[in-house]
Amino acid sequence: MSTNLKRNKVTAGIAFTGKSWSYVLRIPDLKTGKTKPKWVGGFNNKESALLARDKARVALRQLNYVEPTGITVGEWLTKWITQIHVTKIARSTHRSYLQHINNHLIPGLGDIVLSKLMPSHIERYYSTMLNKPGKYGNPISRRTVGYQGAILRNALNYAVNTEGLLAVNQANKVPLITPDTETPTPWTLDELKTFLKEASTHRLYFYFRLIAYTGARRGELLALKWADFDGKRIAITKSGTKTKKTKGGTKRDVSLDPVTIEQFTAHRKRQIGERLSMGSSWTETGYVFVKEDGTPLEEGTVTHLFIKLHKRAGLRHNRLHDLRHLHATELLRLGEPLHVVSKRLGHADPAITATVYAHVSDEQADNAGNTFAQRADLA
Repeated sequence: MSTNLKRNKVTAGIAFTGKSWSYVLRIPDLKTGKTKPKWVGGFNNKESALLARDKARVALRQLNYVEPTGITVGEWLTKWITQIHVTKIARSTHRSYLQHINNHLIPGLGDIVLSKLMPSHIERYYSTMLNKPGKYGNPISRRTVGYQGAILRNALNYAVNTEGLLAVNQANKVPLITPDTETPTPWTLDELKTFLKEASTHRLYFYFRLIAYTGARRGELLALKWADFDGKRIAITKSGTKTKKTKGGTKRDVSLDPVTIEQFTAHRKRQIGERLSMGSSWTETGYVFVKEDGTPLEEGTVTHLFIKLHKRAGLRHNRLHDLRHLHATELLRLGEPLHVVSKRLGHADPAITATVYAHVSDEQADNAGNTFAQRADLA
């Protein structure tokens, strides 16, 4: 930085203040109609101060000028997720947002003043995250980085559209990281048997079996109540214990096989035994799957338990959601009609099922010639 510049000498609306560059803007007072000077500083060089001054002048003429504040990205994200957005999303989603904000977004972007956040900051953040090792040593997935970008966009949209802290959401100028398109690779039926054998002694064994044997979503079974079981099928109406409707917005009935029906009864007896043991400490909620005291389970609890059990069983990595993929994949391979599988999964449109499980259709197409020839030769 040059030292021969005179302190506070204003030229063309900018000045060097001894440590950094600043610009001055005359802001109209809505009450009096008069203008008053507003100094904005902290720029490292003359060029960046001139650029910011010009943008501010344009925003004033277009009547969308937002007066800069000293709040940082980290301070805003913390306020947004703890005081504002917490009331608008499910508890599990809030917990996920909070984890990504505290563990990644704030360490990566938190020190930047909110009004000075630029697309280049966000692009650099994405690049850094894609090369950062994750929890298990592997690179953080593109899906995870895209998810963090979506959180940032949502928080900045609120700052622009509701709080008026920003004129523009800079995150909208940077394309979200798109996930790699991966064909689901669920376990084989033998691997499923190995997992269920390992889980069989745990009190939540039936939860995992029911996902694998119905294709229900994780949250749908956590929201399942005893009143939703009629002895032959389950009625799925929610995807979480906070009355969030299932995707597609409609109730669906899922039929059960005889062994699963028997295990429903066995699970009920187990729960009654727990209730008697807990006595007055038991909280009756009516849910099929609960904690030892009767209160609702968290999605994170069953997810972490699933990881623990399948590692203990020595199985290759799979997500809990892949039990749902296994169910659908095997039904389609066995020739179950697409629209039947789609309804069982709760997809709003069979086209969604066809897209997700296109790999099964490809396999069937490859075998179609042999299938016809075998049938024709036997005729």
